[in-house]
This record gives sequence, structure tokens and C-alpha cells, in this order.
Amino acid sequence: MVGNFVPTSDTGSNSMRGSFTLAALATLLSLGCSDGNPTTYEVRGSIRFPDGMPLTEGMIEFEALDQEMPIMATSEIDENGMFELGTFALDDGAVAGRHRAVIISSHEIGTGAERPGLIEPSKLHPRFSNYGTSGLEFEVKPGKNEFTIPVEYAPKPRGSRS
Repeated sequence: MVGNFVPTSDTGSNSMRGSFTLAALATLLSLGCSDGNPTTYEVRGSIRFPDGMPLTEGMIEFEALDQEMPIMATSEIDENGMFELGTFALDDGAVAGRHRAVIISSHEIGTGAERPGLIEPSKLHPRFSNYGTSGLEFEVKPGKNEFTIPVEYAPKPRGSRS
């Protein structure tokens, strides 16, 4: 047991302890890297406003609903409104089954209050950033999956001119 190992001051024990520690670490890493993960399937798509314009920034996240533990798949949204989900690696897809989704498209730092007029408000309706209100549900099937996700613009602030 590692917790009961008492090091001694001779260099042979330190060398042995270092070898033991490296061996234990290698074993743990190999166990963690074994591919015991559920199979994932390609999921890509686009995010569009009602006028056909793409959402050009942000992130999308799918949460699997048919799993014991939550399994998330995420992707950044590119300048063309396109995404490709990854779960255990970049762009490896999502697990099969039902998913709910959220889309986050807001600036990471600041609210704009500290720099009035310098941070553009999000174009995306805020309801899409919450699993409870997004209304986004998808079925990922074995094979390739492609979704076009319709979203709504954020409401215009009161007193703004259109």
C-alpha cells in the first residue's frame, strides 16, 4: 500500500521509491487512457437565425439523457455557424441516445457595465443558455448525424431603435 511506505535516507530506497512511484503512475495513466468509453458518433451541424443568418460565435453543449452519469459533448461555433461535437476528444462526436442542448453566445469577461457601449450584447436569445428553457432536444443515432438548429435573436432592449 502506497500510504504505508516509509522512506529511508539511503539512496537505494529513494531510487526504489521513485521507480515504484513511476510504475504506479504509469499503471494509473494506462487505466485512465484505456478506451473503456462509450462509442461516439459524428455530430455536426449549423445554427441559424430565422432569417438564415448564422450564429457566428459561442459554444454548443449536448448532454446525454440516457446515461447513468452525465456525458457532455461540446463544440465551439465557428464564424459560419458550424459546429462538430466532441466528447472524449476534439470532434469525436457524441454518444448515441437522447440529448438536450444549450448554446452559449456571450462574451466571457465583463457585463458591459464597466465599459458602456464597448461590449456588444449577445445576438442570441438568452433562453438558449439554459437546459430548462432552451427547448433543444436531439436524438444521436449510430452513424453520421447532422442537425440544423434554429435559434431566435435576443429581444431588443427597451428604448432601442430598430
